[in-house]
Amino acid sequence: MKKFFFTLFVLFVSSAVVINAGEYQKTGPKPSANGQVNIVNGPGLSTPLSAVSESFEGATFPPAGWTKLSPDGGTGWTRITVGTTPLPGWNGGTATPFSATSGVGMAYVTWNTGGATSNDQWLITPQITNVGPGYQISFAVRKFSNYADNLDVKISTTGNTATTNFTINVATIAFAAADTGWMLKTYDIGSLVPANSSIYVALRERVADNFNDGDALMVDEFYCGMVVPVELTSFKAAAVGNDVQLNWATATEVNNRGFEVQRKTSNGDFVSVGYVGGNGTTTDRKEYSFVDKNVSVGSYSYRLKQVDFDGRFEYSSAVNVDIEAPAKFELSQNYPNPFNPSTKINFGLETDAQVKLSVFNILGQQVAVLANGFMTAGNHSVTFDAKNLTSGIYMAKIEAVGTNGKNFTSFIKMTLNK
Repeated sequence: MKKFFFTLFVLFVSSAVVINAGEYQKTGPKPSANGQVNIVNGPGLSTPLSAVSESFEGATFPPAGWTKLSPDGGTGWTRITVGTTPLPGWNGGTATPFSATSGVGMAYVTWNTGGATSNDQWLITPQITNVGPGYQISFAVRKFSNYADNLDVKISTTGNTATTNFTINVATIAFAAADTGWMLKTYDIGSLVPANSSIYVALRERVADNFNDGDALMVDEFYCGMVVPVELTSFKAAAVGNDVQLNWATATEVNNRGFEVQRKTSNGDFVSVGYVGGNGTTTDRKEYSFVDKNVSVGSYSYRLKQVDFDGRFEYSSAVNVDIEAPAKFELSQNYPNPFNPSTKINFGLETDAQVKLSVFNILGQQVAVLANGFMTAGNHSVTFDAKNLTSGIYMAKIEAVGTNGKNFTSFIKMTLNK
């Protein structure tokens, strides 16, 4: 009787643990055991590859040249897209993107895509040729919900049809029982195989214990190839009025999160003035631009701080640009004109000056003061918002007293047409 009671108690506790996943619960049954090794190949490739870059954007899965292998009979890895909710096999969770540039697709594996008795699920790359020093594996991975799980990164130099081919263990990622969020993993592999090797890389999901069947893993932005830094092919700066227009281009990018734009200050330090997102990993030419607005007259240096997803960074060479003062005081016609309800008024100062910019109605009554104070030499722009005024003719008047002793007064006529 005691033995019978103990057996029932263990079965009851075991069922409770398997069903209850804390914040989220698992849904759907495990597959039935069939004793078969399940192998699915993606479409064939016409030429060998010296590098593999895969973001799982295509609807076909596995992608061309890839293989999924499930030695215990499960359906194995699959593809889901950003916004998928609930996550397959769960009553909650949402597929989120790794980054703003990583697209919508990702590889996905979970507890009920494994076999009936355990999870052992392999996703294998196409063959990669001429591998040697300087080669690297990188990918983004997220573990979902609150069971422990494992992801092995393995290499085969002999084949891709059996798990026993994969004798080189690059890394084992042991996930604790918590949602990790997205992480970028990077591994140098050039020293793990002889120079000029042909290899396959496998991502193997296996549960930490068969008692709880494991969790869910998402993988994106997979890359295996020669480590090529972000190759900057051009970086130029040009003055456009009081703005600085920066343009640059890259020939290749690997794990490029983006560019921090930096400007040199008067004390010689570079400070950040903006940020432009990168394109992750790509071998296509990419072009970028940034405008540093309302820069005072003077000489400036700019540089780029290129930042990888793993936090590593590199600085570009600096480029120089001059913001020159206008040759004379000037008040330009507003644009647009006629306008409703706002318009831009531009003016130039040949030297530092005390400036007052006012707006009057047709009766000569002052209705707005747009600027009133000391301003530096250069080109300036202010906005006149007339949303509380009636349609009609208005006059903008500038009065400037320069530090060079020159006085300047000018008017423009503006038409508010509501």
